[in-house]
Amino acid sequence: MSRNTIHPATPLISGLITSLAFLAGAAAFEIGRATAEADPRPVETWTASVEAALPAASVSPQPVESTVIDTRPVVALVMDDAGIDPQLTRRAMALDIPLTLSFLPYAEQTPELAVMADARGHSVFLHMPMEPFGLEDPGPGALNRYLPPVETARRIEAALARVPGAIGLNNHMGSAFTADADAMRAALGPLTGRDLIFLDSLTTGRSRAGMIARTLGLTTLRRDIFIDHDAGNIPAMLDVLVEAAHRNGQAIAIGHPRGGTLDVLEAWLETETARSVRFVTIQDYADRGQQPVRTAGASDESMGLFGGTE
Repeated sequence: MSRNTIHPATPLISGLITSLAFLAGAAAFEIGRATAEADPRPVETWTASVEAALPAASVSPQPVESTVIDTRPVVALVMDDAGIDPQLTRRAMALDIPLTLSFLPYAEQTPELAVMADARGHSVFLHMPMEPFGLEDPGPGALNRYLPPVETARRIEAALARVPGAIGLNNHMGSAFTADADAMRAALGPLTGRDLIFLDSLTTGRSRAGMIARTLGLTTLRRDIFIDHDAGNIPAMLDVLVEAAHRNGQAIAIGHPRGGTLDVLEAWLETETARSVRFVTIQDYADRGQQPVRTAGASDESMGLFGGTE
């Protein structure tokens, strides 16, 4: 019967193999250290040189987003009396700038034109007829100081219903009405809480409209420049507008969709002066925050033939 036996030389051979493995590892370590000391470059550098020899993975370039902030002063141009002449109203809409179109509620095509203006990205306003000093007729459905408050509220609601998409209103004429605090309270009181903007056209320096609108919680703005109060002086008034915008950082102008006004605007918008400001809708203007307090020149309605200028 045979037995398995361990050869007397086996432990000696195993020990010899282990010693040789240890010596090989130590030699490799010394060689690596010597190589590193011989190469003065940082480890990252010569590691990168080895990685550079490897095939590069395909990486798609990522688009770089750049945000350019437009720091030009802003101008909100409001075109009053929209709707009266449909052709000129459409021509005003076609100006290559954001606008605010303020529609007279009694114009026959006001509802459809207001929808068109809104669809083109313009702000839509109600141009509410109000009583002036003098004998000028502000038009059907106008507000006057002698109406009972309930009738004043009914008229302003009916007018708003004629201007789809209206986000606010400004006064058409109204030098007498806007100077009467009680009359303005009766007109604007029903609009409280409806997130509407009131723009005081400032047809008189005695206007109380803005003060009443603020006390009722409406977003309240006021006009700075009438660009076509004098039809022969439009270019000069546009220069005044730009100067006001650069001085204050922003400005609100009122014009009208008249042939002469549009002729001047179409040419002027191509000039460097016009490009020095950024045109915005009245909604965007209001979103910038409260209009700074400053003195705007009031339009004196008594300059009109019978007391009206608009």
